[in-house]
Amino acid sequence: MPITDTLSSIYLFQWQAKLLRIIKQKDEFFGRCEDELFFAWNSSSNELHDLLQSIKVQYPIVYFHTSISSNVNYLNLYIVNQNGQLYTRINRDTTLKENYILPYVTGHPKLMYSIRFRSALIRAACCCSLVKDFQQERIYLELTLLVNGYSLEFVERHVEHFFDYFHAYKMRYLMDQMI
Repeated sequence: MPITDTLSSIYLFQWQAKLLRIIKQKDEFFGRCEDELFFAWNSSSNELHDLLQSIKVQYPIVYFHTSISSNVNYLNLYIVNQNGQLYTRINRDTTLKENYILPYVTGHPKLMYSIRFRSALIRAACCCSLVKDFQQERIYLELTLLVNGYSLEFVERHVEHFFDYFHAYKMRYLMDQMI
């Protein structure tokens, strides 16, 4: 229920404030989506354990699943620290046989797929650190539409519109990371 989400957000805000203060002091990265948190921690694991334990004592209903790694999959993103640089890309499970299936199967007009396709391209542009990763995701999205019966003209028109709208038409064919 919508009120449950609101109440849980209020509760999460209360206990995460302590965590956020510490993360801001250490100039670390923090992300939250609903009830999932993600943050970078460059201090010792003992300090992290002590911090989480103090939150657990103060708020006993809070449950943690802690995963410590130099890379993480979070909200279908692959995030890694590569020699001090944040690297991100869209993460796809390559073991699935249904890789090119659209989430809406029947009853939706082409406008719905147009909006979804554009949104997926924007997400790829925002989430991919490297141009080659964005281009790979763009090709994956194009193939998904083609495999599901959309015409090449439909796909081309929407891709062209995307690059024109963001004044990045040259980026469609260039792989130069510096540009």
